[in-house]
Amino acid sequence: MYNTFILNYDPLMTDPTPVRLIEFIRSNGYTYQYFYPFAGTVVIKSLADLNQMTASYRPFFSPTKFLLTHVAPAHVGGLLEQERWDWINAASPPPLLTHG
Repeated sequence: MYNTFILNYDPLMTDPTPVRLIEFIRSNGYTYQYFYPFAGTVVIKSLADLNQMTASYRPFFSPTKFLLTHVAPAHVGGLLEQERWDWINAASPPPLLTHG
């Protein structure tokens, strides 16, 4: 079963840049899929647990701050396209999404 994580970071930081961040997320061995709904937030699907994900992100973000939250999809709300909600709520395997 895939875990769902929400990564929050300061979108005004100059390092890492948003481009470098997405390159890192794509190349991170724990990332299965992700999408970037808006600046400062990335939703990630992974088989890894929170400790593994956090440990893999710390070196990339250091010394800047980030917040990585393991979420229960049924406990997430907001206003997104239905395709995004279907993806967030999918347990295994999540349907493929465009990354944007």
